[in-house]
Amino acid sequence: MSWCRLAILTDEVSQDLDEVIRFAKELKLDGIEVRSLFGRAFKDLTTADLQLIAAKARDAGLAIAGCASPVFKCDLDSPRQISEHIELFLRAVEAANLLGCDLVRVFTFLRRSHPATDGDLARAASHIPALLDIVRGTGIRVGIENEASCIAGNGAETAEFMRHLPQSPELGVVWDPCNCLYLEGGNDPIRDDFPLVAGRTIHVHIKDARRDGTKPAQSCVELGTGQLDLPGHFRDLKMRGYRGWITLETHWRVVPLDAETQHLPAGYGFSANAEPASRICMGHMQRWVAEA
Repeated sequence: MSWCRLAILTDEVSQDLDEVIRFAKELKLDGIEVRSLFGRAFKDLTTADLQLIAAKARDAGLAIAGCASPVFKCDLDSPRQISEHIELFLRAVEAANLLGCDLVRVFTFLRRSHPATDGDLARAASHIPALLDIVRGTGIRVGIENEASCIAGNGAETAEFMRHLPQSPELGVVWDPCNCLYLEGGNDPIRDDFPLVAGRTIHVHIKDARRDGTKPAQSCVELGTGQLDLPGHFRDLKMRGYRGWITLETHWRVVPLDAETQHLPAGYGFSANAEPASRICMGHMQRWVAEA
């Protein structure tokens, strides 16, 4: 039995649920993480879609590792958008219940400066308690993902964001080291950033990229060919006692995606040629996890 559980985001294989299930079974994964399927973004999946996903995953012996909602990828200065995104979160919690999943991923509002200001981080964090009120008593957790297009993009910003929020079993960080590389800087996400959020990390996303000097990365690459020391990261995660999900978020394609499609992961265009690249990257990831 492995020290962690491995999953893949659905649209990093296919928009066809049966193809996703086949891939996960063939590679002996523990689960799948639901983002887009059937050509529909997570927020647009119907009750019937969700029931079908839950039933087929259950029949295949696969858990649902997470719900990849877009909540709070919106304007911090727009009360209307914030209200709409709280409604999205309510629907995401309903979806998680239908899927038998205990994690809804959310973001920290659209980025306004680099680096993010302490004031923006505090303001963004002030909206998270409303989400915690919604999940209280449900067994569902709120996962804050660090994301370069959002206010909390790297480890330092995410740690400052979380400092404004209570220590709670219903709240934690969805850690993506590669997302740090999409911001300008010379920091090493694994050596410099992860220690700042390790104590609050409850879920991990893995992909790889490389900066040109200190310029932001432009596109993802095959795992192990970028600048992230992923074998070292897995050893560190295990040593620190991490026992949660590690989800592959490939983003690289053997036939390259255009930049716009790569950064808008939803639908058939994003999933084109996804499986061959994900099969290669999952092979690397499984080997490194086993060696850890």
